[in-house]
Amino acid sequence: MLPAWFTAVTAGTPCGDVARGVDWAATSLGPPDGWPQPLRAAVELCFSTRFPVLVTWGADLVMVYNDGYREMLGTQKHPAAMGAPCADVWAEVWPDVEGLFHDVLTTARPTWTTDMRLVVNRSGFAEEAYFTYSYSPLRDEDGTVRGVLDIATETTESVVEGRRLRLLTELSRRLHGARDVEDVGRVAAGLLRLAPDDVAAADVHLLDGDDLLLLATTRARDGVDAVDRALLHDVVRGSAPVVVDHTLVCPLRKSGESAAVGVAVLEAGPMRPLDEGFQAFLELLANNLGAALGAAVRRDREVGALRHVAETLQLSMLPGVTGMTDVVARYRPKIGGLAVGGDWYDAVRLGGGRTAVVVGDCVGHGLGAAAVMGQLRSALRAFVLDGRTPSDAITSLDAFADELTGAECATVFCGVVDRSAGTLTYSSAGHVPGLLLHPDGGTGWLEGSGDVPLTVPGPGARSDVTVPFGDADTLVLFTDGLVEHPPASISTGLDDLADAIRTIGPGGPLDDLADGLLARLLPAGGRDDVALVVHRAVR
Repeated sequence: MLPAWFTAVTAGTPCGDVARGVDWAATSLGPPDGWPQPLRAAVELCFSTRFPVLVTWGADLVMVYNDGYREMLGTQKHPAAMGAPCADVWAEVWPDVEGLFHDVLTTARPTWTTDMRLVVNRSGFAEEAYFTYSYSPLRDEDGTVRGVLDIATETTESVVEGRRLRLLTELSRRLHGARDVEDVGRVAAGLLRLAPDDVAAADVHLLDGDDLLLLATTRARDGVDAVDRALLHDVVRGSAPVVVDHTLVCPLRKSGESAAVGVAVLEAGPMRPLDEGFQAFLELLANNLGAALGAAVRRDREVGALRHVAETLQLSMLPGVTGMTDVVARYRPKIGGLAVGGDWYDAVRLGGGRTAVVVGDCVGHGLGAAAVMGQLRSALRAFVLDGRTPSDAITSLDAFADELTGAECATVFCGVVDRSAGTLTYSSAGHVPGLLLHPDGGTGWLEGSGDVPLTVPGPGARSDVTVPFGDADTLVLFTDGLVEHPPASISTGLDDLADAIRTIGPGGPLDDLADGLLARLLPAGGRDDVALVVHRAVR
């Protein structure tokens, strides 16, 4: 027979009903009619509030709790937890909290803990949960601490939602800076690897025609698909995400567009149930990925089309040196930009065994610099065809550049090889020196005519320099993008060029020499356009 006070304080609540059904005499607390007054008061407080409250009492800290606390017990610990020792009910986290109970029992000082992470097993699986709580001492009539009052609230939802929001925000920020499709994959994989509690694994597949290409993954595997590929294709063609076990398979599409550009496979973190909120979070992740991937696909297509137009324009301005077996030329645009720029080359037959070879460099990149380059190249070609010496041709080009917006500070190296005389005559408008390679492997820099760039006032008239140019001698002209790679100095780059030429050797095909120089000297991330001309004396 339960005492009236116990029946009264437990009436009207589900946990109160459970408490009245416990055989308290079988516990260390004994029947309720023998409980000390402080324990009775704590139990009355427990059942009189809707705030989560746990009362533990005695050597084995037997549990009495209300409806608010019952939610923290999940689906499998209640109702067996009522009247059971706390260490048995919370065995999986007891090593984490036992010290706090001990401190309260021995010091009588209350504790305060905010958003403590505990991995609990209360619903049939290991589950991360967060709690803010205070343990307070419960004293017997003689003042001895006999129990602990736990007033707690579970903060799992707010902590996890805050963490997920930060992940979404950071993903959106980083994807905003993605340059292309591959960059979207790298950013997504790199960030999601750092969030295993929410995304245990992720695959991003890109739709390429009728195929799905694995763009990025956070899992270590060797050709094993996380889900059936037929399902991936079904999801890409469909409109709704599909949940498979603990994994969301979601189409990736740009906002406002119906056609998918790929599909994401997002495996939910194992320590949270894949409930409605978790699925909504994964769908938001997929929406961010889809928006970024869709924009990158469109940008790649647009840039590809623009690059084709740009390459056509550049080829029309730099048509090559067809029909000349003794001259080869190469042009490389600034890496990452359009295939047009301000660097140029030219080779012109002048008659009488003479050939003019030119390289030049306008300030800037892109279509504007290319337009200026095209006009300077055409004007200089006309001047050398008119029979002017290199210095006279550059002087005339100076006057032309004065009237051409964007031509300021352009540099030019112009040389004329006279095979009958065995000479090379050259003049430079502030350009890097050319290099002469002899059949025996010796080299010499073409200096001594380092006048100022175009449109820049100089100390005097421009001048020519004439040097011998014998059989099998090779002339190498280039723009500074080939040898200027900060933080290294340009003198270091010139030394590297001379070393590369000596390594390749003087006697091989001109195409091999030109391609070898580009392969050895251009860095993986070029900072400038490059024009290169190689001319060898052959009879």
